[in-house]
Amino acid sequence: MFSFGADRQTARVAGEFYVNTINVMRGAEAISVYAPIAESEKFRIEYWALEEAKLRRKPAPRPLAGRVAFVTGAGSGIGKAIAERLAAEGACVAVTDINAGSARRVASGIEAAFRAAVLAFGGVDLVVNNAGLSISKPLLETTADDWDLQHDVMARGSFLVSRQAARVMRDQGMDGDIVYIASKNAVFAGPNNVGYGAAKADQAHQVRLLAAELGEHGIRVNGVNPDGVVRGSGIFAGGWGAQRAAVYGVEEEKLGEFYAQRTLLRREVLPEHVAAAVFALVGGDLALTTGLHIPVDAGVAAAFLR
Repeated sequence: MFSFGADRQTARVAGEFYVNTINVMRGAEAISVYAPIAESEKFRIEYWALEEAKLRRKPAPRPLAGRVAFVTGAGSGIGKAIAERLAAEGACVAVTDINAGSARRVASGIEAAFRAAVLAFGGVDLVVNNAGLSISKPLLETTADDWDLQHDVMARGSFLVSRQAARVMRDQGMDGDIVYIASKNAVFAGPNNVGYGAAKADQAHQVRLLAAELGEHGIRVNGVNPDGVVRGSGIFAGGWGAQRAAVYGVEEEKLGEFYAQRTLLRREVLPEHVAAAVFALVGGDLALTTGLHIPVDAGVAAAFLR
């Protein structure tokens, strides 16, 4: 017999009830034949007036209840907001984060992190590739190490995460979602940004390639293209903000306002806006959508998808 419940005690009680039921059946069959009570009587017992009233007051199940999410780079900023939103919608969330200076340890840790999530929650249904960093330099000052670091974390890192996620989801046979947090810079050519922009373009095309390949397993692959998410961002706080402010000739503390004023909607993009886009992709209403990128940039005409 295998019994389960919301916690150890509930599972134990469920098992004890069934053991008692077996004993009742065994005792009845020792004398005659065991026969359960009529369905109408079961209904009367289970659905008496007070119980029905309780059920009417019970909140509706949350959209992601029962789903297990794995979010990379969730220690701050966009990743943190995504993890919190998915948890608020009912998901069990495993979060990972790593210091950019230790980027080369990412690959060896990915498989172990997935194993830990699978052991803790029984599987993984939803993966968000959010981990990233950026180094703002012009082409002639960009070193091979600058290039390799950004591609190791974003292009190579998200490939490794997606590959492991696809293995788990395929073996589960229960469909799944993979979401890439790419960037407006995946489609927009800005100055002093060759390493970051190229890595983000790589991620953006991974979305299309994997959507085409994994559809037969019921795995949806989509992306979100944010821009100008300054507040709460680990990337901007780690030096990217100062570098970009210098490029555009504005004070660092006013960089978010600067980004907002150059958009069509004249509004600053926050981590919560990106998290809302992720939920829109995985919450069930877009269950037949794959290979899509959603811009979350308050409207940057030069980055319109075409």
